[in-house]
Amino acid sequence: MAAGDSAISPGITRKLIDTFPSRRAGPAPGHELRRADLTEAEREEPPAMAGGSNNTEIAESLHLAESTVKSHLSRILAKIGARDRVQAVIFAYDAGLVRPA
Repeated sequence: MAAGDSAISPGITRKLIDTFPSRRAGPAPGHELRRADLTEAEREEPPAMAGGSNNTEIAESLHLAESTVKSHLSRILAKIGARDRVQAVIFAYDAGLVRPA
């Protein structure tokens, strides 16, 4: 990685990114139970977070109060054992709640 070059060529990186999602058959092992623990309302928020929406935007899109979104987020983090939104988004992808675009 001398001179700031990447260790993998851009062409191979693109192929990896394009191939990885199509090879996923479903939720990653161990995520099925935790996914089932989320309520239907709680399952709506991680996709919005994955899209980069903040609490206010999520509240508007789901027609909820911002305080409700914050409560859901707190419960989601506790249920899946995540410490922040980033881990919740990773969980959402691994659990099949969000599909790569």
